[in-house]
Amino acid sequence: MTLLKSGAFWIIISYATSLFFSVPPNRKKAYSEHYQGSLLYAEGQLKRANQKFKNAYQILPDNFYFALSYGISEGRLGHASSGLTLIQQANTLLKRADEEYHYKKAICLFSEGMVHAYNQDFDSAFRQIQSALYALPDSASAKSIMLNNLGYLQLLNQSKNLHKTKEVASHMHIRKHDLEKAHTYFEQALQADDENGVAFYNYKLLSDTLGLETAFHAPVHGAQARAQTDRPTFLNMHQHVYRTLELGQYDELAFMVDISGSMVAENVICMGSTRFEVMKDLGRKIVADLPASTQLGIGTIGGDCPDEPAKWKPSGTMTRRELDTDLRFLIPDGTTPLLTRLLRAPELFTDSTQTKKSIFLISDGANTCREAGLDICDFAEELSQKGITVNVLTFLSSTFNNTSAFSEYICLADNTGGKVVYMDNLRCYFETFDFDLTKACQLQIPTFQKSTCWGKHIETLWMYSPDNW
Repeated sequence: MTLLKSGAFWIIISYATSLFFSVPPNRKKAYSEHYQGSLLYAEGQLKRANQKFKNAYQILPDNFYFALSYGISEGRLGHASSGLTLIQQANTLLKRADEEYHYKKAICLFSEGMVHAYNQDFDSAFRQIQSALYALPDSASAKSIMLNNLGYLQLLNQSKNLHKTKEVASHMHIRKHDLEKAHTYFEQALQADDENGVAFYNYKLLSDTLGLETAFHAPVHGAQARAQTDRPTFLNMHQHVYRTLELGQYDELAFMVDISGSMVAENVICMGSTRFEVMKDLGRKIVADLPASTQLGIGTIGGDCPDEPAKWKPSGTMTRRELDTDLRFLIPDGTTPLLTRLLRAPELFTDSTQTKKSIFLISDGANTCREAGLDICDFAEELSQKGITVNVLTFLSSTFNNTSAFSEYICLADNTGGKVVYMDNLRCYFETFDFDLTKACQLQIPTFQKSTCWGKHIETLWMYSPDNW
């Protein structure tokens, strides 16, 4: 009786009850929120994006990119202190065993620099992004973005020379040597990635201002170039997918292919064929490029939830020719029981702990079957623990309409160390979808004009308005 009346007893009971009845986090919901936030952020809808990032972070505060995205968006909305705190928290989540550890460390430094930049502390921003550039492993795209932003900061780091005259409203002065230094950064950004459109805009503007000949031309992005050709270029698209997903690195590779009805209901416009036919053609070409030592398998995603898969052959039980034949003669059938097939996916691999294993998922839809309320993202962690990476190729475009499917693809890839590639079916071009907001943090220099504040005979002084930040 004394024990029942004691406060400690009820604390223990309360704690045990909370553990028993605690609701696990809705991981797919978190990925859905972050996916939508990424799209909104890219569209410039910052407040809505910030709320989405906040929602994702509150569900899964231990996700590196969720904390980082929320921190960047907080900083961009003027909440520098909370933004920096979130980015520092993201930094504490990093583990040295992560293959991308050094890249993520550099991105944390870059993100802190961006928070400073968004809050007009250009000197701190410059130093932080410069440190990020020094720490960055080999990444042409990220290097180009960082160099471009350093050029921007070189121009705008004018915190001590705010001027105002009777004729001219408040403005900042820019001297010729700042233009020249910034121009060098923009040039280096284009040397790293000549398809960086923001860097080219900045470079061209300063080249024209300084009267310099341009060594670079306006970028024609790969997708645009392909769209302008007379013949579709899908013939080489399998090489892009192969390289991006690094499929050649795996000892065991199981193709999990979507044979649902939607794959024949939609066309890949630039090819004039159904997604189903394009998938078969693409898969067969990738099989032909794989190393001879790769142990191959196949599983199909189709039929109804309780049905046996049409094809289910573990890795190492078939030759490349047999897999080519299976892909060639696939028949469309039913819905997309993705989770049902994933639950059996470990059957497609050996028990060896010495081999690198991957599911190569090709699909165009979200899971249609419930398995005792299991969250597909939770099962992704189980696959990871078994050493199975999930790489995804989807024919869906990255839009809000496809939030459910992309949430599943991304959480599968993110939790197993894989990647997601999606297709622009108008131009036969594949893009990688990732969480890294670096590409959305490009800085474009403001418009500026000649200044006569030091006399009309001075031709090496320009000015811009703080309103253009």
